[in-house]
Amino acid sequence: MSDKLQKYLEKAKAGRRDDIITVDADGDKWSVRRLTTMEVRRSYELAVDEDGKQLDSYNDIDVMIVKATEHEFDWSNKELLLAYGCIYKWELPPRVLDTPEDYAKLAKAVRNFTDTKEALVEESKNSSGETEKQAG
Repeated sequence: MSDKLQKYLEKAKAGRRDDIITVDADGDKWSVRRLTTMEVRRSYELAVDEDGKQLDSYNDIDVMIVKATEHEFDWSNKELLLAYGCIYKWELPPRVLDTPEDYAKLAKAVRNFTDTKEALVEESKNSSGETEKQAG
């Protein structure tokens, strides 16, 4: 068996390990999981009708935000859906995160997970470096 095939067989048997970052939005900490290629692909599929036309009530980023945060936030909560007048959980992100800046933070984290993760790590390094200088 080839090394490459063995590598992917072992990866499948090992199960999924989620890569997660925390993003501040709307005064809360949101736990954002890196989406898989299949989840991103499915998000695009869910955001269009049978003719491939963009839906009016939600888009692919809304779907991705839900998929990336639903491990910690119950987007399917019936009370939440009713409170915001939504039929589908995919409609909630722009309503719950009603300021463009808060929505944009989660959208950026979902779309550019690696860049956002690196920026957060850099930010934490800079802030801890300043603290050390201030203390010394």
